[in-house]
Amino acid sequence: MDETRWGALEWGTYADAFGHRLVVIRKARGYSQETLAERSGMHRNQISNLERGTSNREPHVADPLLSTVYRLAGALDVPPAYLMPDLRSAVAKRSFEQSSRAELSAVETALRDVLDHRAF
Repeated sequence: MDETRWGALEWGTYADAFGHRLVVIRKARGYSQETLAERSGMHRNQISNLERGTSNREPHVADPLLSTVYRLAGALDVPPAYLMPDLRSAVAKRSFEQSSRAELSAVETALRDVLDHRAF
């Protein structure tokens, strides 16, 4: 990872966690990548890259702008915090959400539960 850009953070783990949350919420809403792109005013390739945690620019790791997070949250009708990984803990070198399949499943379950109980 580029330590001059992200310090000691393994940013790829956070990018992957963000992407995972984006996919779970998008699918829970029943949106295709194209639909989300249209609703957010973004290009479908941007949605795909964010979901995969990749970028077309060096160092090829997604690093969305805050405005992008808010545009996506608005298009998905969720608070921006739903897209952000590890909000309940201090920043660690790696995203805890990426520590195991069990943790990924727990995130999916929690997101689906909160989305199921929230009015669309």
